[in-house]
Amino acid sequence: MLDRKSDKQASSKPKTDQPVTTKQQSPLRNRWLTLGLGLGGAAAVAATLGTLLAVFVASRPLKQGSASSELSNSPENLTDVFHSSLTHPVNLLVLGIDNDDSFVNPRLSTHPTSNDALASNTDTMLLVRFLPDTRQINVLSIPRDTLVRLPGVGVAKIDSTNWRGGIKLAAATVSRQLENVPIDRYIRLSRNGFIHLVDALGGIEVTVPKKMDYVDNTQHLNIHFLPGKQKLNGQHLEEYVRFRHDKLGDIGRVQRQQEVLKAIQHALLQPETIAKLPTLMQIARENIDTDLSLDEMLALVRAVLTNERERNNFLMLPGRYSRRDEYPRSYWIENTLAAAPILARYFDVHTHSGTPEVTSSVSPSHLKIAVTNAIGQPGLGERAIAMLRQQGFTNARLSDHDVNLSADASAKTHIIAQHGNPEDANAVQKVLGMGHVQVSATGDIWSDVTIVIGADFPSQPQQ
Repeated sequence: MLDRKSDKQASSKPKTDQPVTTKQQSPLRNRWLTLGLGLGGAAAVAATLGTLLAVFVASRPLKQGSASSELSNSPENLTDVFHSSLTHPVNLLVLGIDNDDSFVNPRLSTHPTSNDALASNTDTMLLVRFLPDTRQINVLSIPRDTLVRLPGVGVAKIDSTNWRGGIKLAAATVSRQLENVPIDRYIRLSRNGFIHLVDALGGIEVTVPKKMDYVDNTQHLNIHFLPGKQKLNGQHLEEYVRFRHDKLGDIGRVQRQQEVLKAIQHALLQPETIAKLPTLMQIARENIDTDLSLDEMLALVRAVLTNERERNNFLMLPGRYSRRDEYPRSYWIENTLAAAPILARYFDVHTHSGTPEVTSSVSPSHLKIAVTNAIGQPGLGERAIAMLRQQGFTNARLSDHDVNLSADASAKTHIIAQHGNPEDANAVQKVLGMGHVQVSATGDIWSDVTIVIGADFPSQPQQ
């Protein structure tokens, strides 16, 4: 079992010396059979997927790249595979690799191999914390343009750490950047792996917020999307996620990544996914590099499939764009004061001087509230703003920024805590008398709270 006391100690490298799963349960076959008979819907699907996944992975385990052996001290021969589950919080670093054919890592051969495909820049960088006691998952998106300082290099973008020094440098840099947060394990997924995964699931439904057009032959990008709800295949979804040629740049990409992650989890819980499991595992074996042991991997997958989805928290490293007079290139500069309470609350990381808990310290008149209308009915946004201003929330406005919405966002009103501040979102919910509160970085990035008006918002003022 990992010693979680180290969570509060400085750690500049991944913690990989002990397994992340030790809890023993009753025999899997009997346990899942009993549970399956008593459950329905998504829960039953999750249980069945967990069982089939265990059997399938045990017989045909994932391949691990050369980087895995550098970090992992997990035993080669695993026992009691079917009895493992998470017993304590675990931090997982997830890297989506931009293994575009046009990119050649000068540190590698000029003829890339399958291992070379995972040694490029990162397109996606996530720190994921699993909390088994509360069945929550906290996800922190780290923008790829985040400014870091590397030994022997100086100022660089964090997305370059994987190709500069592999997973060791990437993990050490993330840990150091985030107040020495412990990193227990990692997963690297290739770009092609993402595309094949989405295709195997039959596509993913998203709501494109606006018209998107961008062509870059050097990156093999030919992006053309019209606004509206649509199901995208793997290639198109990858293009949608990578699009960054608007005023939000890399931050808009981070927001789309978070919405797509939610949509993929939803797709995995559909009954038809059971029949696709062999194909999904084949894709994983060919496109994933990890230092997770087999039982650890099974425990994390079960955690994803059975956690309380409504209680997941999606955050983004707070910061600002650099100015032209600061650096010749564009960087995302972390706001360490704003990041500290997020790291403390959602990743149990505290500075030596101590970090206060995240609470609502903003008065109603100073709380920045953005309102967007997901259903397009005239006047609803203005009415919501009037209601808020009557209760002292005078800094409410209609959003003039793109808000990336999930495919089902228009069904009900959402109140988004943009910076990990659910107390502020709950205060807004109390005024409106409705709305589903969620911690997510998918709202208006310049707001504290974003209201997304859905079809359940009253069309007429309530008496």
